[in-house]
Parts: sequence; structure tokens; C-alpha cells
Amino acid sequence: MNTKIYLVKKYSLLLYFMFLSSCATNPVSGIPDFVTITEGQEISIGASYHKQILENNKIIENKELNDYFEKLGNSIAKQSHRPKLKWHFTLIDDPTFNAFATPGGYVYMYRGMLNYFNSEAELAGVIGHEIGHITARHAVRGMSTAQITNLLLGILQSNVPGGQLTSNAFNLMNLMVNRGYSRKFELEADQLGEEYLGKTNYDTLAMSSFLKTLKHSDELEKKIAKSEGREPNIGYHGVFSTHPDNEKRIKALAKKSKNISKTKNNKEKFLKLLDGSLYGSSPEEGYVKDSIFYHPIFAIKFSVLDDWILKNEPDKLILKKNEDTMILRADELLADDLENGLTPEQFLKDGIEKTSFLSKNELIKSEIFSHNGLEGHSYLYKTQGLMNTTYRRFTAIFDTKTFKTKPKAWIAITDLKELTNDKSSTDILRTFSKMSATEVKNSKGLRIKVIRFRDGMSYEKLAKGSPLGKFAIDKLRLLNGHYPDKSPAIGDLIKIVQ
Repeated sequence: MNTKIYLVKKYSLLLYFMFLSSCATNPVSGIPDFVTITEGQEISIGASYHKQILENNKIIENKELNDYFEKLGNSIAKQSHRPKLKWHFTLIDDPTFNAFATPGGYVYMYRGMLNYFNSEAELAGVIGHEIGHITARHAVRGMSTAQITNLLLGILQSNVPGGQLTSNAFNLMNLMVNRGYSRKFELEADQLGEEYLGKTNYDTLAMSSFLKTLKHSDELEKKIAKSEGREPNIGYHGVFSTHPDNEKRIKALAKKSKNISKTKNNKEKFLKLLDGSLYGSSPEEGYVKDSIFYHPIFAIKFSVLDDWILKNEPDKLILKKNEDTMILRADELLADDLENGLTPEQFLKDGIEKTSFLSKNELIKSEIFSHNGLEGHSYLYKTQGLMNTTYRRFTAIFDTKTFKTKPKAWIAITDLKELTNDKSSTDILRTFSKMSATEVKNSKGLRIKVIRFRDGMSYEKLAKGSPLGKFAIDKLRLLNGHYPDKSPAIGDLIKIVQ
């Protein structure tokens, strides 16, 4: 028998038996779904994924907030289509604007998203949306499809229907929980979120209200990214970046909820709970306040000029102005090297000589760069290309006045198309200094402060004293659900950042 014909018959027969054994009733629709994953396997997958999440993320330490989130989540889950499932609700301490769910009853929300809700009802709606992904088995259905696809390609890792997941299917789950689902699944989760709001006696209009905030968040991010010359970082499920017609999605929900009488939204209760919560990067990661970058763990600070954009990454700081870039990172110093007279100049020279940089570039300036009690040195090189000339500056600043951390060399590498921005980049580095013990002690990062909007207030006036920078007015409006041009009523509670 021809091998290809044999394989087709073999896989066709296997598919037939898989079809007979894998039709399960969808908890939401009540109609059969073709799935290759049992509920037990689904729960096991979720537990395994949960373990990875806990290992790779920091969980919010605020017990009151965690308890509140878990209690609210379970109250909604009890009204869902899978009330007997053991549900888990986790708040991740990260400024990312996102939330996601994994199979088996696991719902996660980042701190960065939590700050943008303006009522308990809005939060409940998004929790319901994520619960909807689980009750409707969206991830499981996606992974089941992937298993069948892999089977047809002859790469299924298990010979038993519903057996071990393929790596492709697992990767698909990663893709779904991080980037969102199809338009069909997202719409179904919207409808379920709204349904669960109604069942728990919340204002169902809160669902479409927060969808508007999500839409406006992406609009503002695109506006800021354009001004900074970068690609936008689209938030929650990437929904509005992938589905440009989601205005219809908002209108559909709003229309559906139009005739439903308003019930509870618990606006003031929720906002009071947010009062004092962290905004943006945690103090441990470093943060910008009043145009100064603080890193209390390393006890260092420096000024960030208004026309330079700072991006705080786990292993480095990136500052950009137009097409010029400065990367700042730390390297540990050996006490033995320091005791034997290692200088910032020698440190730089040794580091550069290990590369081929010297043979291709011309040193045009070498200067002592010691400021604010810290020793440093700086080299400026010129690169002559066929079509243009570019510049690169290497700067090393020794931080040996450490108490809880090892001595460090702070290394700044600045790439310049021209020398126009050389002065402003070095001006930033000249402000590099140690934080005082008092500054370290009082470093609490940026915090949400809930205030009552009073006569004479405006977002324009509040923005003047805000640490939110150039787009402070827009950011305050978005934070309070008033973007792009709305204002609160006298007496309303609103959030500001201090």
C-alpha cells in the first residue's frame, strides 16, 4: 500500500474516533464543542501556567487589595456558567495595562490596569470578561484546534485522543493569553461580562464605559508614541489595535444595556480603596518624579531633561532625543581592583580595547568626568563612514559609596548622529549623584491620591503640579474616564498622581 494513502487512512480513522470522544457540551452555549482537552486536563494546564506566572512575576503585597479582588472575583464567578470550578484571582505588581485569564479558572490583572477603573462595576465587568473566556473555554477550543492541525501535519506528540498537549498548542495558549483572542471570542467575553454584571446586580453600562477607556488608552498611547518617534505599546488584549471597528462593539453593548435599570456601581467605595496605591514603576525599579529619576535601591538620582524620553527597562535605562540614544547600565566593581588603583579612565580603556572599536574609530576627546563627589571619565569617538559621520561617547562613573550594594561602575554609551545633542546628554550625566539617606527612606514612588473635585479646579490647573510630564492633562483625563475633553462635576471624587 502506498505510504501516503496509508497515513491518510490512519489519520482519518484517528480523527473519527477523536471526534466521537471529544464532543463536549459548551457550558455557555449548551451546544457540543469539538475539544480534545478534558476539564481535568484544563485545570492541570492552568495550575502549571499559574506556577510559571508566580515564578516570573511579583504579586501585589497589599492584603486588603488582594482580598478585595479575590472576593469580588469569586462573587462574579458564582454567577457564571461554571460556578463549581475552583477559581483563582491574582493581582500582579506591574505597571502594564492588561489583564488575562488561563484555562481552569485562573484570572490575573496587572496593577497598571487597576488604576484606570472608576467604579467597582467597571472592575467587575472586566473580571466578568476574563471569567467569560474561561467559562466559554476559549483557550481550550483554540488549543484543541491546534492539536488537530498538528495531527494532520503528523506531529502530534500523543497517540491518544486528548492526551499530552503539543508544544505548538501550548505556545498558542501563550499567544492567546498575552495578545488576546479572535474578534468572535472577545465579543462573546464582552457579552458574558455584561451578563455576569447583571446577575450580580451591577450597572451593566459599566462594561461599555470601560471599553471606552480602553479605546481612549490606545488612542493616547498612539499620540504619545508618535511624539516620541516610536511604535505604540498597545494595552489590554491588543483589542483596539487589531479590530478597528470596535466602536461598533462599544455601541452594541451600550444599546443592549440601554433599557436595563441602573443598579450599584460602588464608585466612591472603590476609589477610596485605590487612594495611596502605586502608579507606574515601583520604587524598587526606579521612577521619575519632578523631572528627576530616582533609584532608591542603588541610591542614585539624575535629572531627565524635558526633551529626552526615558524608558526604564529591567537591565538598563534608555534615554532618547530624536535619533540620538543614550543607554545607561551598571557593572559591578571588584573591591580588589579598586584597592589596587583602578580608575574610571582605565576601566573605560580596558573595556573598549576588548572590542574592535578602537581600530575603526577616532578618539577626539578624553576628559575627566567627576561630579557630585563621584569619580568619572568620558571618551568621545568619531566614526567616519562613506556617506556620513557619527559619534559615540563612552562615560564611566564610579559609585563606591554604597552600603547595601556592591561598588558599581555606571556606564553610559551615547550614540549621536551629530554633536548637537552631546552637550545636553552630558548635562544629564553631570547631575548623576547619590541620594541622601532621607531621600532613600522617603522614596515611595508615584502614588494615586483621591481628591474631591471642588469649585475652581480643572485638569489644566491640576496638571501644572503633576509629575506626569508633557501629557499630564491627557493622562489625568484618561485616569478618570474623561478623555479626551470631559471634566468631572463639582463634588466628584477624582484621581491625581503625586
